[in-house]
Amino acid sequence: MAKTEKELLSKKELLELFVKHRVHSPFPGDWESVFKGLGYEFWGLRELEPTDPFRNIDWKAKAKTGKYYVREYLAESSFNVMLLYDISRSVRFGRKELLQAHIAVSLAYSAVLSNDGCGLILFADDIVEFIPPRMGRSHFMEILYAIVRAEPVACGATNLGVALTELVNEVPESLTFILSDFMYPLDFSYSFHHTAHGTTKHEVKAIQVLEECEIELPPGAKGVLPLYDYESGGTVAIDLGKRKAYNDTMSRLHAATRNRLNRAGIDLLTISPADDFARKINEFMKRPPSSY
Repeated sequence: MAKTEKELLSKKELLELFVKHRVHSPFPGDWESVFKGLGYEFWGLRELEPTDPFRNIDWKAKAKTGKYYVREYLAESSFNVMLLYDISRSVRFGRKELLQAHIAVSLAYSAVLSNDGCGLILFADDIVEFIPPRMGRSHFMEILYAIVRAEPVACGATNLGVALTELVNEVPESLTFILSDFMYPLDFSYSFHHTAHGTTKHEVKAIQVLEECEIELPPGAKGVLPLYDYESGGTVAIDLGKRKAYNDTMSRLHAATRNRLNRAGIDLLTISPADDFARKINEFMKRPPSSY
């Protein structure tokens, strides 16, 4: 289901929803395929798509059918899902904070339904809170409370590296989702590339939460838009008449973010409030890892 501004629940409403609906919560929807594609147990074959890496081609199927197919895999049962959750002030812009909370709670809830462990790392320029991965509804509620009470932190620069260090040092293995706007320099030394013998101990995915205007300005935009920089505390003015220059700049910034993450073995998905985030994440998780 698509989430519009009116449909996004407040953090308080998210909490009340799960407190009142203890067994069959109507949120977050159908997540049956969200953990597919992690490279453990064979799932099936599907036809090759333009974005698929050639290393995933099943050549036996090609020899039998004359068509190109790739192999998909199902994750092992009972694994850890980790949420690296950015609470720097820039996520307060527009609806990003609420959308990020919806996605995080949805992923945590789907882990509970799958009997998997789930943990949380709240970070800005440093670690704000670490909740180790565990299973069960009571633990899910602990994660939910942490997300609901989290307040954006004023900091000079968001530091993803400290969150990744906490993950690597404290969690033996995981499927990790980084939830952030990634509107800061990405400076870290970790690599999560797949190896010839399987995967590293951490499969890391990045979910970039942005407002639509942080992706591109719509056609016909006019006037001057003042924007408050939550990180620095300053205000900048954007001339909406320079739409093309702005959109080109944002496109380059997003491409640089994607390339930096891809070099570290991290696939990136960008989501805005206009998107059906459950559908996009399910489709994202069905794809085999990128060829880096």
